[in-house]
Formats: sequence, structure tokens, C-alpha cells
Amino acid sequence: MEPRERVYSVLKGRMPDKIPWLIYSNHLPRGSFERRMREMGLGLDERCSIYRVSMPNVKIESRTVGDYVYTIYRTPVGELKSTTRIGMRFQFPGGSWTVEHPVKNASDINALMFMIEDTVYEPDYENYVRIREELEGDGIVTVWADYTPLMKIIIRYMGFKNFSIMYRRNREVIEELVEALDKSFLKMYRIIADSPAEIVRIGDNIDSMLISPSLFEKYCLPYYNKYVDILHEKGKIVISHMDGRLKALKNLIGETRLDAIEAFTPPPGGDLSPKEAREAWRNKVVWMNFPEEVFLRTPEEIRSFTLRLLEEIAPGKGFVISVTEDAHPDHYRKGIETVTETLYKHGGLPIKPPLTR
Repeated sequence: MEPRERVYSVLKGRMPDKIPWLIYSNHLPRGSFERRMREMGLGLDERCSIYRVSMPNVKIESRTVGDYVYTIYRTPVGELKSTTRIGMRFQFPGGSWTVEHPVKNASDINALMFMIEDTVYEPDYENYVRIREELEGDGIVTVWADYTPLMKIIIRYMGFKNFSIMYRRNREVIEELVEALDKSFLKMYRIIADSPAEIVRIGDNIDSMLISPSLFEKYCLPYYNKYVDILHEKGKIVISHMDGRLKALKNLIGETRLDAIEAFTPPPGGDLSPKEAREAWRNKVVWMNFPEEVFLRTPEEIRSFTLRLLEEIAPGKGFVISVTEDAHPDHYRKGIETVTETLYKHGGLPIKPPLTR
């Protein structure tokens, strides 16, 4: 089987010949190493947007100074400013990180609300079709569908510190923003639902140390299910990127109508074992991120960890293993090569322990 066929077999409740093994395409530099890994079964997860976003009445100005990009959003009711660090070494060809979020306090809310209400979504399907055709069986194309409203506020607009202060002092403002974003996002989801997309990824980066069960239940769960229902009506497979510590949220996550929990990270990165995840999410695919910390270890330790992981998920039905997070560049090749070779030799399904000796 090719990587694409393996993934779709799992998503449709079947068991492929081998455990699917994927990597975000931007995490895999092109060249002989890439070709060798892909020949042993490593598939690509190509991420793509199928809509264009604009704010016709917002003027955006950016300037780059050294390793920082300074951005100003000028609206008729005020300005917002953000700062992004670029060229960071954790990602190929270079990562970025928001060091100053646009919204600092309540005085910035009017400008943000204007930006949300001014946002226009338009279909842009051609790029997706081209990528899917060019990729053929070497992997899958997953379509981006932004965050849920609360996580958009936290990750893109406020950051966790500013959000915590705002939620404590002006909760009604947060709820107004959630409502406004939800209204805006419904337009986006209808465009995605009408598209040729097959797998749709809702963002979010959920971590129970930052999103409590009460926040998740009130501000995440109902929106997941609302958006999933829209997408399911048009036959889409819906996944969400939940890469943090999930033990405290496992039962609530089980109540979502998501088809797969993507980027699920077992220990040592996360706090929920694959076995616990399988028990909590019996009707979902566990789309696992291989813990990037393990790549820092010796090849033999990486191999042993991989074999133990396979034994834990035996017989292997309902699992995908992937690289969805940034690996240290100095240890990347060693880690990817060791896991790929181990899965090539021992990743056949059904998995029959013991694999370790």
C-alpha cells in the first residue's frame, strides 16, 4: 500500500498492511535523505488552504528589522500592533513566533471587533486540486480551517497572559468576541464544506494546562460539534490538532464528533498514554505525534521507544503515527531515520508483541 491508502484505510475503520507513518511536508527537506525515507514508507502531509481571506477596510503595514517583523493593523476605530520573531532554527527553512500580540487591553477590542466583522472569505480551490493530483499516493492533503473562536483569541490575538486578565476582568468582552468569530467562521466552513477537500483540520493546539475542562466544555466542545456537523453533511473527514497534555480533557474530547484527534502526543511530551487515549476515544482515530523529545536520544534508545510504542498500540487498528511538531535540527535526521527504519521492519499490521527482546 502507498501512504495515502494506508491513512484512508485507518480513517474508514479498516486495517492497512502497515501503520501509517507521516510527516508535515515542511518538516522534511528535499533531497536524497527525503527520497530514501519515503521509499521506506514515510508519507507526506501536505497542508493547504482552500479559501482566501481579506479585510478590505483594514490597512496592514509590515516592516522587517533584523529577526523581527513589526505589523500595524490600521482600522477606522483604532490601530493594533504585533511583533513576530522570524528565522528561528527549530523549523525548516526557519520558524516564527509571536512575541507581541495585537490585543493588549480592553482599549484594543473595538479595533479587533472591526477586523473580525470586516473579514471576507472567498473560495480558492485550484491550489488544493493541483497539490492532490501531484502528490498522488505519496501522502495526503489536509485542509486548514483555522482555530475555534476561543483558541483564535488566545493564540493569535491576545496570548495566554492577556487573555487570562481579560477573561477575569471583562468576560463579557471575550464572549462577544467568541460570538463574532463564530459568525464569521460559519462563512468559512460553508466554503470548505462545498470544496473538493477530503480531510479538514481544525487548529487549536489544545493543552489542559492552559485550557481547563470548564473552558473546553463551554467554549470548545460546542463549536467543534457545530463545525463538524457542517463538514460531515458534505462528507468531509474532520480532525483537530490537539498536541498538549490531554488527560484532564480526555472525556470531553470523547464527546466531540471529530473523526480523529491529530497530533496527540504520548509521554514524555504528553500526559495521556496511547492505551488510555484508545479507551477514551473508541470511535475516533488516534493520529499520534511521535514525541520530538525522543529524537534527542541515541539511535538505540529511539528504536527501543518505537518498538515499545508499537507494542502498546497493538494490534494497531485506529492509529496513525506522524511528525506534527518541530524536531531539533541537530537530531532530526537521526530521529526520522531510526523511526522510519523501525516502522519499515516492525510496523506491519496487525502488530503481534513481543517486539522487544
